[in-house]
Amino acid sequence: MKRVLSVDPEARKKTTYHYDNDGSQYITTEQDVTEILDVNKRVANQYEKNSLIGNTQRHQQEVANIPLTIFYDLKMKFGDPKNNPEAKKKWKAWLNDPDNRFFRTGGGQI
Repeated sequence: MKRVLSVDPEARKKTTYHYDNDGSQYITTEQDVTEILDVNKRVANQYEKNSLIGNTQRHQQEVANIPLTIFYDLKMKFGDPKNNPEAKKKWKAWLNDPDNRFFRTGGGQI
């Protein structure tokens, strides 16, 4: 048996409660990420190598756009990268992995 707990049409996300005949219970969250990946591809194609050299007003640059469901899953798995050097290394490794290149919005290595 399954029951939809919430639907977020803006984020294209659906959360469902599952109860199996063996008594196991779990919650799943699904998100359609095709639009996010299309935007990432367009932004990555506009990336120009060395575009930040000499630009003193551009202090931050977006390096990835990760869907919320994946972001929170990675945050639970790796930890918060903000104040944790070990978590930061794991996040960088995940973002630099070729399998995850579709979430990147720029070139080079992080």
